[in-house]
Formats: sequence, structure tokens, C-alpha cells
Amino acid sequence: MGIADDVRAAWGVAALRGLWEQAREALESPKPPATFRLELPDAEAQRLVGEVYGRPMLGRGTRISVSKLDDAVRGSRFGLGLAEVLEILHERPVVQRESSSRDEQRELEPLRAALVAHGLAETGWAVPWMQWIRQYGRVAADELPAIARSAAGVLSALALDRAPAAWVSRGELAARFGDPHQLDSGTTLSRVVLKAAALAHGVESPGNERERRALWERCGVTLDAVSASVLTWALPLVGADSWSCGVRQRSAIGLPTHLTHLDLRAAPARLVEPGTAVAVCESPRVLESAVQEGIEHPVVCVSGHPTTVALALLDRLTTEGATLHHHGDFDWAGIGIARALWEHHRARPWRMSAADYREALDRAAADRTDLPNLVGAALETPWDPALAELMSTAARAVEEEVVLPSLLADLRAGLTAAGT
Repeated sequence: MGIADDVRAAWGVAALRGLWEQAREALESPKPPATFRLELPDAEAQRLVGEVYGRPMLGRGTRISVSKLDDAVRGSRFGLGLAEVLEILHERPVVQRESSSRDEQRELEPLRAALVAHGLAETGWAVPWMQWIRQYGRVAADELPAIARSAAGVLSALALDRAPAAWVSRGELAARFGDPHQLDSGTTLSRVVLKAAALAHGVESPGNERERRALWERCGVTLDAVSASVLTWALPLVGADSWSCGVRQRSAIGLPTHLTHLDLRAAPARLVEPGTAVAVCESPRVLESAVQEGIEHPVVCVSGHPTTVALALLDRLTTEGATLHHHGDFDWAGIGIARALWEHHRARPWRMSAADYREALDRAAADRTDLPNLVGAALETPWDPALAELMSTAARAVEEEVVLPSLLADLRAGLTAAGT
């Protein structure tokens, strides 16, 4: 018995007939839907559909993802795609029905008009985005004009072809176009806007909340104005206003300050004097030690990869003429952060040379400190090309805590006088 006979024997049963008929209707549709509704009339249908689809089926109906169904049958013992299975079961090939060019143009017109109104119609992502909405966007025809206008408006406010120059909260952005909640996760507008953003940035569409947050932030949008924060210590604020006095008072009693986007909006026009030296570290342990030892040198801690508010604060400090001195972990993630701050914020590498790395290795060996293996793809270190070469050769990561005494000594002396 051949594979076709095996497929018919296993899947050509009455309880699965509805699944295969609905799947064929979806694949042959001129505008293939991403999902279809499947009725499950009895326990046998629930059991067998669940076995094919790869998850338990409960209740009398469910929605089936066409792509997940295709993945499920491909991963079965038969190893055939969905269209191949349907051809075997129905004894005829799957042929997608054609829609007229006129119908397609009519469907796309609200989207095209909205993009033209905002100067976005000639972008490289415009045509594939419109095609995606027509085929998979799940936007009702009567809702499309309003969705198109709102989406084009939002997209015109995003950083789609450049690094963000400023940040806006998602709720505030949505409020500009009506409802402050219309860009919340799960909404139609959020889904179609993020698809355009993914196409514009050349990345995959986000599949979970973490990926959605990252894509919003890549476009200059924070999910809110209060959850992201940046840890600061002893910023020498020059203002006599209550905001500046409040931050200085926290420093005076030995407390660091977490600043949010909301804090930065309330801050005065100028924070520090030109030429102010600000230490930027990766680990909170560096800032904590400076606080505990009463070192009054200004420190900004990015706590790993900088948050949007950390970048906004560093932007302001750089614009006001402050000099940033950055130190991070000697691992490839830390090098990536150092490179980004060096390139975009003119941050001077602080004890981040090949000689500093060698000294850290020697200190760890003398102290019998076990260093973790260096993992990940190597990155260039343009401020000192020898550093990347030495790190690749030594293959050991050095966290900031290992060199903490040297960093604190620099802070005590003042980074304007210390070497980098």
C-alpha cells in the first residue's frame, strides 16, 4: 500500500471531512484567510481533529490556523503539505480561484489613498503591506477606510527609516487619532501598524509581547511613560526649580533616582552644565558602590541594554554638552552596547581598551576568580581594534564587578582627569 492509500486510510474518515473541506475552501479562496471556523459536532471529531492539529479540541467549534494546519500535516509521519493531502483525499488538485484585477484595485483603494495623504505611498513597504492586509489582515470592508486613515497617520509619526529622534508613549500616539487604547496589543490597528513597521525595518512580524515591545521601541514608541526607567546618581542639576531640587535632595541624603519618561518631560529645559563628565555603567552594582562610598561623581546606569528612557536621558545630556564615559562588561553583548553608545552618543570608552581587558584577566587570575566563557558572535571594537582580537583569543568574559575597584578609583579622582 502506497503513501496515498495510507493517507486515505488515516485521514479520509467521516469525522475529518469538515476539516478537509474547510481547508480546501480556504486555500482555493481568491483572498485566502489566515484562519477558518470549524464545527466539531461530536467527541470523535474533537479527538481526531485534535490529533491532526496537534492540540486538544474542546467544545463544539474552534478556529483553525491554515499555516499551523499545514505545519501539522507536514510534521506527521506522511510528511506532506496540506495541498498535497487535500489532492489525495479529494482526488483533485488545489487551485486558487482568481479575483479580478478591478476587484483587487477597489479593495486596495482606501489603503492607497490614506498612504498618499501622508506621503507614504512610494515607500518600499507600502505595496507588500497593502497586499498583506487584503489577504491576511482580517479587516472588514466597512471598517477598512477608517483603519486605513488611522494606520497611515500613526505610521507617518513612526521612525520607520531612521533611529528615533524622540519618544512618545503608545497611548499618547493613539490619542492623536482618536481612542488612546486603539493601539493596545490585540487591536486591529495595532496589528496592521506593526506589520508595516516590520516590513519597513526588514524584520519578522512580532509573535509575542516582548517582540511587539521591541518593534514599537525601534519605531520610537514606548508602551507607556512610566514603566521604563533609568537609574541615576548625583546628577549635578543646575536648575533652581522644584524638579531639580527634588533630585538633588535625594542625592544629598544618599539615594539614587529612577527617572521615567514622565520625569524627563517634567524636567527643566537644561539639566547640566556643558562639559559635565558623566559616568555611564552597565551594572547597578557600580552605581550602588558609588552611593555607598559617598562618591559624588555623576553616574547613569543603563542596566544592560539601554531602555528607551536611558537613551532619551543620554541624548539630552549629550545635546547639553556633557561628556559621557562608558564602561560595560567585557562580553559581546557589552561590546554591542559600548559600540552603540560610542557611535550614537559619542560616549568615550572608559577602561574598555585591550590593555584594560588584559589587566582584568590578570587580576582575575591573581585573585583566583573564575571567569565565564565568552559566547556569541564576535564584534569589532573600532575605538581599539586590538580589544576584539584579544577577547576572541582569551575567550573569557569579564563582568564590571571584577574591575569595580578601578572604576571606583576613577570616580573618586574624577573622569575628566582619568584615562579611558
